[in-house]
Amino acid sequence: MITEILSASGEKQEKIELPDNIFQQKPNPSLVWEAVNNFLANQRQGTAKTKTKGEVRGGGKKPWRQKHTGRARAGSIRSPIWVGGGTVFGPSPRDYSFHLPKKKRRKALLVALTDKVKTSNLKIISDVPKDVIKTKEIVKILAGFGVTEGRTLLLLDSVSENLVRSTRNIPNLDLKSAKNLNVYDVISADQVIFTKAGIEQFISEIGNKIIEEKAEAK
Repeated sequence: MITEILSASGEKQEKIELPDNIFQQKPNPSLVWEAVNNFLANQRQGTAKTKTKGEVRGGGKKPWRQKHTGRARAGSIRSPIWVGGGTVFGPSPRDYSFHLPKKKRRKALLVALTDKVKTSNLKIISDVPKDVIKTKEIVKILAGFGVTEGRTLLLLDSVSENLVRSTRNIPNLDLKSAKNLNVYDVISADQVIFTKAGIEQFISEIGNKIIEEKAEAK
């Protein structure tokens, strides 16, 4: 598949070939959902905690005697039905993460990227200066590439500290290294933009992994 690389003024500069085994995948919504669910589950801290009746401090003394008071029987002021009492079946720390095979994760990523290609929401630009420390300059450069509205994911071969500082105040712009791309980043963005070096790095990384797996399978 041949696609264009845009210059800083938004003009077609040169052409690059995108491998069909990476950017020409069949739609697979269920796989993408599974990969996104896995990503989000792995991000959960699982630290929510409530105290049970036995963990709440106090309540060791019986509030009143068992009989002949005219009131309901009570054994502790920390009973779950009392204000300030314990919680029944409340959350406790747990691990929400689960394992998803790396082949499935990568396949879901490629399916999501293929969808961006087919809907013309994936662009490749020549480069973004990494030494500029002015948000205004970066906004001007990105506007030349057509990056104006919607949530945008910008993928480079490497992310410099200067570029992070220049882009962190730009709304709806996410900056990331291409080799660290995941399916959640892709589907969360309205448009995905690779630099030329970024797309080459991504193709190289994915291609090497596919070759390694084929070698292992043999």
